[in-house]
Amino acid sequence: MPTTKTVNVPDIRGQIAHSNDLLALPDAVLEILESVGKDDISFEALADIIRRDPALTGRLLKIANSSFYGLTHRVNSIPQAIMVMGVTTVKCLALSASLFNANRLKSDLEIDINALYGGFVTTAMTCRKLAVACDYPAPEDAFTCGLLLEIGLLYFLDHYLDEYRVVIRNARQSGSLLQAERQKFGITHEEVGKLIAQKWCLPEHLISAIGNHHIHGSQPHKSLDDIIRLAVVLGRDVIMEDENPDYEEKITKITFMARRLGVNEQQLGDISGAIIRDSLAFARTIDIEVEDFEVILSRANKEIFCTYMSLQRLFQERQELTSRLLNEERERGILEAKQVATSTLAHYINNAAMEISGHSQILRMSLNTRDSNAIAAMLPHELDVFDIAVRKIVAVIEELSEVNMLDDLEFFDKSRILNIDEKIKARLANIDQPMRRSK
Repeated sequence: MPTTKTVNVPDIRGQIAHSNDLLALPDAVLEILESVGKDDISFEALADIIRRDPALTGRLLKIANSSFYGLTHRVNSIPQAIMVMGVTTVKCLALSASLFNANRLKSDLEIDINALYGGFVTTAMTCRKLAVACDYPAPEDAFTCGLLLEIGLLYFLDHYLDEYRVVIRNARQSGSLLQAERQKFGITHEEVGKLIAQKWCLPEHLISAIGNHHIHGSQPHKSLDDIIRLAVVLGRDVIMEDENPDYEEKITKITFMARRLGVNEQQLGDISGAIIRDSLAFARTIDIEVEDFEVILSRANKEIFCTYMSLQRLFQERQELTSRLLNEERERGILEAKQVATSTLAHYINNAAMEISGHSQILRMSLNTRDSNAIAAMLPHELDVFDIAVRKIVAVIEELSEVNMLDDLEFFDKSRILNIDEKIKARLANIDQPMRRSK
């Protein structure tokens, strides 16, 4: 009996649940995570922990004094920085400062590390700008959530580098990173990120956004979740490196999410126009090495061109589809109009035939009951009836010949019913005039 090959799937959920140091964080950051969860933590106590790490201290002061916060006075101490940014933001920035370490990821990753880190910063900056545009009450939460968005991805790269290289190759072939992750690990980087965020005791709204940043659709939504999702779609997918992404799908998602957030096209344009400059400035502030400005701008221009071409193709396809549907609709309308017209004309022929038949019977009965003089007196009227009936039939036959030329015919109230009655009456009026003159 053939044996089935067993695929070993690591117990990542168990590992996260039982590990106290998930991403090799510095001692100061671990102590911050532990302390911030306490109700009695003071600004000064938190500042003492941060001061033990000179690099972390320098980064937080740089951020507090950056144009990002736009303060009119200089922040010279960590307690001041905590007051400016808030405890949760300081906690998240301390985490991101440790995670964005150039030595954390290996150069043989098969991913451009600078582009990856640049993508993290750009997504975070986009989150903040979208939060401001849609009047979200805490733009800093959106920003820090954007920075920590891919902690699940970083966990895979930190603990399962060789396996994740295989995941990346499979994903680029199948077109789905989440599917490739689930096949290899039984869990996606979204789910891993949510578990880690819970382990770090991040606020619930940040946990939700981190755990659902690739989910799109009409499911119940929260503002921050939608902000994060839209920022992700607006950004570049460094992992997949798709040279020909589905721009139509991307445009559809952007339109859908922007409408839900109440962000208009002008606001999206302003955000896109400033995002490269502002992201590079912030990356320098926190000493993150990202791609050069020229590389980012060149890629952005290429994406703009590809998006334009996709929109042009989409517009052309829509035009062709509309034309085809209109032609099909007109053909159905013409067929129905012909059926109605034929029925109407048949009604006229039937009436005329009944008139001829009825008066013919009257004459036949008169032959048996009346004398020749009475019959002679009846003949002019009866002949007129026969003549008009015949002319009606002729008019109907002429009208039938025009039913096949429907383009210029009039319809009732733009319906599919031809204006047959008026046209027949007009023909009969022309018939009646010579009859009246002959009398």
